[in-house]
Formats: sequence, C-alpha cells, structure tokens
Amino acid sequence: MKSLKELQLTEENHPVDDNMDFRQRNALTKPTLSPYVAYQILKSYLGNPNGDIYDEDKTQWQWTVTYKDCYIEIYDWKMFSVSVAVYHKTEDIAISEKVATTIMVLMEKEAPRYKAKLKLLAKESTHKLVQNPYITYYRTAENLLELSKLLDKPIKIRDSERSPSVEPIVDDLQEYFIFWDKRNDVYRSAFLMYLASFEGFLNILYELYTRTDLRSSRLFERISREQVDVKLRMAPVYCDGFKVRIIDHEDKRFKNFLRLVNLRNDYVHANLVKTHERYIIEEDDFTFIVENEEPGETPTDINQLDLSHIELAKLYIDELVDMVIESLDPKTKREFKNFIFNEEIEVESFEGYLIPK
Repeated sequence: MKSLKELQLTEENHPVDDNMDFRQRNALTKPTLSPYVAYQILKSYLGNPNGDIYDEDKTQWQWTVTYKDCYIEIYDWKMFSVSVAVYHKTEDIAISEKVATTIMVLMEKEAPRYKAKLKLLAKESTHKLVQNPYITYYRTAENLLELSKLLDKPIKIRDSERSPSVEPIVDDLQEYFIFWDKRNDVYRSAFLMYLASFEGFLNILYELYTRTDLRSSRLFERISREQVDVKLRMAPVYCDGFKVRIIDHEDKRFKNFLRLVNLRNDYVHANLVKTHERYIIEEDDFTFIVENEEPGETPTDINQLDLSHIELAKLYIDELVDMVIESLDPKTKREFKNFIFNEEIEVESFEGYLIPK
C-alpha cells in the first residue's frame, strides 16, 4: 500500500466465524495521533464515516474499508485514541499486521498538515475537561490500600500434599518476603496519597467557587497558598455556595483531620520528632533498646505506620469530604456532587473562570 487512497469503502458486515460469532481481529495498531487529526485525515480520503457502531459508549465514529483480502475498521476509542483493526480472509496474521502498520504510518505522515489547525482550535476552545486531582490521588490511595491488605496477609507456601488455607499462596518464600519487607513503603505512600487527595478536593472547590471579587491574580494566588487547614476553615468566606459562615473547627471530623495534617507535615518535611529517638540502656553487661512511647492513635514516626493507620486516614478523609459537602447550600451541593466524584470535570471557560457544566 502506497497511499490511503487504496482503501475502499465497504458495506460488508463485520467478519464472523463458522458459528456466526464475531471473529477476532488478526492485527491491531494504535496510531500516535489525536482522534481529531485522524478523523480529518480519513474524512479527506474517504468522506464521512460509514461504519456501524457496536458500542456507542466507547466509539463515536468508524470507517469500514477493504484492502485486497483484508477487512479493516478504523475508529476512535473513548475519544482519546485511534485504533486500526484488520481481519484477513484466511486469518493471515503476518499480512494483517503489515497492513495495519502501513495504515498507521501513512496516517502519521499526514498528521503535520492538521496539527496547526488543531492547536488553534484547542487554544480558542472554552469547553474543557479538567482532570480531578481529588479522584486521581484518592484512587491511587485506594489501590495502595488494597495492596497493603494483600501484603499484610499471612502466607502459605504451595504444597501439593496439603490443602492451602491461607492466601496468598506463593511458590517461593524468599521471593515473597522481598515484597513483604516493602509493605511499610506501601503504607507510607497510601497515607500520603489520602492526604493529598483532600488537598485536590479543596483545590477543585476553590477553582470553581472562589468569589468573583477575590479572583484577581494576586489575591487568588495568596489564597491558594494558604495552609490546607486554613483553606478548609475559610472556604465559606472565600467561596460561594456555602450555607455556613465558616467551617466548624470544633467538629470532631475537623480535629481528626488536623491531627493528620500535623503528621503529614512531619512526614513530608522529615521533621525530627521524639519518636525518632530510641534509648540505649546498659545493664548487667547487656544492651537494651527502648522505644519512645507513642501516645496517639497514629504514630508520629512514619516508619511505624501500619495497615490500621491507613484505614483510619481513609476514614478521616471520607468524613471530612462529607463534612464539606454538608456545609454547602442545597443548590450548590447538588451541582457539586454531580461532578466531584468523576475522574474529569466538564467545565465552560468564561472570562478566565471555569464554570462546571
């Protein structure tokens, strides 16, 4: 194939096997260009999309074409990528892969002609999707928590003569202990991710609801730099949509969070705290190491975090998110809950501000 002109539009149905089930593709490639550019390229050669869409939640346009003995589908995937799927009549994988790769290369060669237009359209667009840092960090913390639980389980070596009763089952004890010994790293990471998720939550709240008269660059920048506990308490002062005058610092949920924030500051800044000290006592020609007692429910020494502390951090963050949402007026609460738990937030840009849609 020398040019995309050699592709022929077809009304053929998706290939099926002898049992009339959809046949598996013989090759798949994903060109490294945006769906918009791919769409423009294909439209210039083939006209409007002609393919039937089987899953409208994942694909919005598709071309079905043929080339020699190949049936080909070219489509967008979840609006973020492009796929070229090739089916060969005799299911020849080598030929299918060659055709798929050739189409990908030809499309990528055409891309520079459209990238300047795409850049201009993106610059002028007021309709946007904003990544939600709250969900990004929170889901990372959730995944680390699940990994923590797995590493925290007792183990049983696989034994053909015994029926294993404890998961996970492993074949190599030494290999397992290599990972088990790293569980404290996972605890620390999960704890910090939960704290970071709430900062992301507050940042989204301020980005979308800060009062108009406080949005001048210097004021907004100053507010953005406030300590997280101050930003939380002052949210009703700085932001529209609250039914309370200020976040109640006497609320148990706020106090729990404040303890986490203080710990987080010690952890992140590697502050030297009392629990970093261990005392050496010599007696009867023996040496004894005495740990500093830990008075709180969460250790001030990051090395002493365990699974229970991560679950406690999750509980406190969840309760605090609920507390903030409870503090919103009914209209804002309904609007806020519609998007705050999404991975991305759809917004409209108006006079430099982002307005949720």
